[in-house]
Amino acid sequence: TSLPSDPKKATDTTAPAKPVIQTDLTGKAGKKEPITVQAEPKSKVELFDKDGNKIGEGIANDQGNVVITPTKPLPEGNVTAKATDKAET
Repeated sequence: TSLPSDPKKATDTTAPAKPVIQTDLTGKAGKKEPITVQAEPKSKVELFDKDGNKIGEGIANDQGNVVITPTKPLPEGNVTAKATDKAET
């Protein structure tokens, strides 16, 4: 048996797939009701209001589902979700 090779680092350079907000937000402005998001399993999912302010976050489970309760009442307008995986880059 030989000596082991020099180590070669494996990296993940693929961004997670775009998350999908599953909850219908019609009539939810002004409320702090939980929002379900589908994202890459184990990714960190953040919710943002129309002005880009973070209003909540959570970690997707093994099936890629996460339920996030907003930290403040939802303002009227678009809500977006962003997923970040645990890759170094």
